Amino acid sequence: MNPSACLSGSRKSSPPWGSRLLLAAICALGLASTQAQSRKELERKRDALDAQIKQTSLLIDKARSEQRSTQQQVQLLETQIGQRQELIHTMNAEVFRIDRSIQDAGDSIRGLETDLGQLKEEYARMVQFAYMNRSAYDRLSYIFAAESFAQAFRRSRYLDQLAQQRTQQAAMIQAASATLGEKVEALQATRREKATLLERQQSETRKLASDKKDQQSALDGLRKEEGRLRQTLAKQERQRQELAAAIRKAIEAEIAKSRAGTKRPPGTSAAAAKEFTLTPEAKELNADFEKNKGRLPWPVDKGTITSTFGKQPHPVLKGIVIENNGLDISCVPAAPVRAIFRGVVSGVIVIPGAGKAVMVSHGAYRTVYSNLRDVAVNKGEKVDTKQVVGTVMTEDGTSTAHIEIWKIGSDGQLQKVDPATWIAQ
Repeated sequence: MNPSACLSGSRKSSPPWGSRLLLAAICALGLASTQAQSRKELERKRDALDAQIKQTSLLIDKARSEQRSTQQQVQLLETQIGQRQELIHTMNAEVFRIDRSIQDAGDSIRGLETDLGQLKEEYARMVQFAYMNRSAYDRLSYIFAAESFAQAFRRSRYLDQLAQQRTQQAAMIQAASATLGEKVEALQATRREKATLLERQQSETRKLASDKKDQQSALDGLRKEEGRLRQTLAKQERQRQELAAAIRKAIEAEIAKSRAGTKRPPGTSAAAAKEFTLTPEAKELNADFEKNKGRLPWPVDKGTITSTFGKQPHPVLKGIVIENNGLDISCVPAAPVRAIFRGVVSGVIVIPGAGKAVMVSHGAYRTVYSNLRDVAVNKGEKVDTKQVVGTVMTEDGTSTAHIEIWKIGSDGQLQKVDPATWIAQ
C-alpha cells in the first residue's frame, strides 16, 4: 500500500469530518433552542387553555344543577366551544412542530450515519497501513530508504503523525456514534410525544362535538321560553341604561367640582373653561394606570368572560343585537369582586333591582364594578390593587361580575373603553 496516498487521504478527509461534526452540534444546539422556545410557548398556551376550560366546565356544571337551561349556560357553552377550538388549534401547531422536529432529526441521523461510515472506512485504511508496517524493522527500513537526512526526518515525522491521526480518527468515530445514539433516542421520544398529543387531540375533538350538542339542546329549550327571555332582555337593557346614566351623572358632578375649584385667569375662553384638569397626584396615578394596560388583574379571582364589549348578537334570540358597555364575567356565587388598580372610590351607586356598583377613580379613568350584592368600601376611600370592593350578586341562578372602564377626555367628554384590552389575557 502507498503510505503517501494514505497520509494524503487522511489529511484531506479528516479535518472536514471534524468540522462537520462541530457544525452539526452547533446547528443542533441552535435548532433545539429555537424549538424549545416555541415548544414552551405552545405548552404554556395549552396549559392556560386547559385551566380556562376547567373553570368554564365548573361553571357549566353549576348552571346545569339549576335543572333548567339558562342564558348563562348557553353563553358558557359558547365560550367553552371557543376555548376548546383554540386548544385544538394549539395542538395542531404542536403536532406541526413535532413533525418538523422529526423530519429534522431524521435528516440529521442520515447525515451522521453517512459521516460515520466514511470515518470508519478511513480508519480501516489507516489500520491496514499500520498493520503492514507494524514491525520496528519495517519502520526503520522505510526511514533509512530515504535519499537524504531531511527526507528520513520527514518520513519519521510522517509515521508519528499517522499514529496520532489514527487515534484522533478513533475518537471522532466514538463521538459520532454517541451523537447518533442520542439523536435516535431523542427521535423515539419525540414520536411518543406526538402519539400522546394526537390521542389528546382526538379526545378534545370528541368533547367539542359534545359541547356543541349540549349548546344546541340548551338553545332549543330556551327558545321555547322566548316571551320570558324578551322580558329579561328588556329588564337588562333598562338596568344598563340606568347604570350608564348614573355613571355619567357621578362623573359629570366630579368634573363640575373640579372646574369650580380651579382658578382660571381673567379672559379665559369658554372652551378652556370646560377643560378637565388633573391634580399632580391624579396625573401620576393616571400615568401608572396607562403603563399597566394589558397587565391589570381580573376583577374576580376565577371566572369566564361570557359577554364582551360592544355590539353583539343575543346568545339565544335571533335577530336581536345587544350592546355591552363592559365585560360580563361568569363566576361562582358570592365571589369577591376586586379593584383592578389602586385608586380612590369616587362613587357607590345603587341600581334598583340590579344591586350596587362601585366606581373607582384612576386619574382620568374610572373603573366601575356592578352586579354587586353588597359593597365593602365607602366613597372617598383609597383602595389598592386587588382589594375587595364587594361581592357578586346571584340572580335567576346566575352570578355575573360586570366591569366597565370610562375615560374623561381633556375636553370633559366621556368615552367608554374595552376592559378586555386592559386586563391580563
